[in-house]
Amino acid sequence: MPRKETLLERPLRRPLDDATRLAIEGAYRKRRHEIPVPTELTWHAVRPEFTIRSSLMSFVVNFTSDERMVVDAELSFAARMLASEANRKQAVRFIESIAVELGL
Repeated sequence: MPRKETLLERPLRRPLDDATRLAIEGAYRKRRHEIPVPTELTWHAVRPEFTIRSSLMSFVVNFTSDERMVVDAELSFAARMLASEANRKQAVRFIESIAVELGL
């Protein structure tokens, strides 16, 4: 069972809307090559959150009702053994850079 670990929590500069969702998808597609393993981005059907999923770990980005962005890592047992602090920071930098690029 994956273990959840919060990597980043910060206030949003503006609320999430449909245009921003599309921009996030576009930024992910454009920069997906920066992630060293195959991944996919999926939006939750109801909640304002997306997941960048790979075989060993996933990063869940949740946009809360009190206008914060929370990034959680869901790590398998193998990923907990392999994922270094530098890997976690790299993932946060990737997500944070997209948020900054889109003014979130």
